Amino acid sequence: MFMPSMFSLAGQDPARRSAGRPGLLDVPRRRQQILTTTALSVGLAALYLVLTTQTYTSWSRLYVSQSQTSAASEAARADPAPLDSEAAIVGSDAMLRRVVEVLSLYDDPEFADTGAWSGLRSYFPGRASPDKKALATERLARQVEVARAGNTYILDVGVTSRSAAKAAQINDTLVSLYLADQINARAEADRRTGNVIDSRLDALRDQVQQAEQRVATFKARNQIPSSEGHVADAQQISKLNDELAAARVNTAEARARSDAARSTLTADAGLQSLPAALRSPTIERLRAHLAEATERASSLAANLGPRHPDLVDARAKRNALRAQIDAGLRRIESALASEQDVAARREQELLHLIETRTADVSRAATAQIELQKLEQDAAASHEALSALLARAKEARDEAQITVPLARVVSDATTPTKASWPNAWLVLSLGFFGGAALGGLRAFAGARLDTTVRPPYGATAIGQLPLFPVPKFRSKVRSQLSSSRRSLSLRSRPGGAAMGRILDAVATPDGANESHYRQSILQLLGSFEADRHVSYPTAIMLLGADRRASPSPIALALAHAAALRGERVLLVDACSANPVLSPVLAPERNEGWPALLAEPEALAAHTTGPEEFGFSLLALARANLGLLKRGERRQLAANLAAASLDYDLVVIDGGVLTTDESASALLPLVDKVLIVTRNGKTQQANLDHTLHLLAPYRGKVGGVILAGAISRG
Repeated sequence: MFMPSMFSLAGQDPARRSAGRPGLLDVPRRRQQILTTTALSVGLAALYLVLTTQTYTSWSRLYVSQSQTSAASEAARADPAPLDSEAAIVGSDAMLRRVVEVLSLYDDPEFADTGAWSGLRSYFPGRASPDKKALATERLARQVEVARAGNTYILDVGVTSRSAAKAAQINDTLVSLYLADQINARAEADRRTGNVIDSRLDALRDQVQQAEQRVATFKARNQIPSSEGHVADAQQISKLNDELAAARVNTAEARARSDAARSTLTADAGLQSLPAALRSPTIERLRAHLAEATERASSLAANLGPRHPDLVDARAKRNALRAQIDAGLRRIESALASEQDVAARREQELLHLIETRTADVSRAATAQIELQKLEQDAAASHEALSALLARAKEARDEAQITVPLARVVSDATTPTKASWPNAWLVLSLGFFGGAALGGLRAFAGARLDTTVRPPYGATAIGQLPLFPVPKFRSKVRSQLSSSRRSLSLRSRPGGAAMGRILDAVATPDGANESHYRQSILQLLGSFEADRHVSYPTAIMLLGADRRASPSPIALALAHAAALRGERVLLVDACSANPVLSPVLAPERNEGWPALLAEPEALAAHTTGPEEFGFSLLALARANLGLLKRGERRQLAANLAAASLDYDLVVIDGGVLTTDESASALLPLVDKVLIVTRNGKTQQANLDHTLHLLAPYRGKVGGVILAGAISRG
């Protein structure tokens, strides 16, 4: 028995569906589309070259000086605005209109409105004819190109025309008019500049006189001397600030000493550690006597009673010394407080003096600032008047000599070769554009293709094995080299194609036939591992749609197995559209009801192997779709019994989605192969066929891809 081959139904396994969809790898298979599109594109490019009128472009070159473009530095050199402005002037409508008038281009057929539309325009009421000069100027503007040459002061002027001589003539005229316009424009600019300078000089003279008068009046009103006496006041304020800072330091130190003395007098342990401000020889001497008296009182208190006269006397001396020290400290504290008051008063006096001097200086400085402003205005007016006088002199000198600020670097020459169309460019664009468009078309077609077209080299569609069968174009061989079987088939209507199949399997004489024969043998060899030993193996071929007929492959399998010495029974079970029976057994037309009676009836209606090497049972003559359920089981049982005399049974089941006749034989087959056609069978039809075979999913052994591209 064959091993079951599991598969998924339609819509249940996205991996299987995507595996059968073409992608980028399928584009080379559509090379015919790419070649066709490329050839069409190149042909259109060639047609364009034939129909397009040749044009010629004449070039001239101008140098525009730095003074014209105001480019006085490297930073200005990088700014393209001035050169772009000059380029706009060269190609302006005013300049081009002057060219049209000088050369009378409004009467030239290339620029004049002489087309068919000009004659039809007169028939439309209310539509005035356009100005001939304006129309010629507009057309000339489309044929003039002015551009800056890199990061330089060079302008390239190009004029395109159908005539090489006319292009050079227009270019020369345009450049000459531009240079003449430069001279006129500069002379007019110099005249306007002179007028402006003269009027400005009068105004500046009045302005200078008024500024000087304001300075003199202000000095007199504020009694400001010519010397800079305010500097001394500022220096005095600076010295006073220094003295104020020193006074503040003295005040702080006096306050610190007074605070230290006051805290010592109020503290209990003040006599133990006196600050430096309270130390004096007298205080230090009294402190020494106090220490001795305290020590003696402590010694006597340890040996004598509290009322002993010596102890009482020692304590009295100690208290007297302490009182003397306290009185001395109070005197020192009073002196320190007086010193603090003196320092504070000095600080306040200095602060008041600084504020008074500062106010005086501020008033003087304010008047001085106003005076400086007036003097600066007067000086600025003097400078402006001097600069304008120098500019007036320069303008008068320049007005006497007018030199154009642009010159011709290279004159316009008559071109010897057409600038357009460029044959190599147009043909290259046609070729590469067509190739790109063809590739895009092929890729889009591959991505949008819904047919069964697995990627090149695929061995399965989803979980089903894939058996590619390449297409071949067998040559019509002569009768001498054809086999007897092939000649017998070709004498029958519709038998030529089947005869070529037999020849390709039996005696291939070309690369296409050889590849086809090898694929059939490989397909037949894939059954060897699961072949039965004691009874025949039954294989049914079903087409996924009408474009994928299983009949040619069933015939090739049967013939290949017969050539290997096997006993083969080929069953044509396609009742709706039989292919094999009308050609291989046209005489079998009667007695089909007896087929259900006993197996011997099937043997009687079987064509023997004498003619083709295999036997043929033309069940397609009976309408198997009309059989009832019991009759179908009986037919399957009879066919199983009749096939015991064979090694291999190949059943042509037709297209299951349009003819379910062969489904009556599905219970007795061992393996079902679905035939698809590369690029023809829709994926939906394959999914539908798999859905119909869901009850026999274990028998589905793979998908045959007919018409696959041969790898050889």
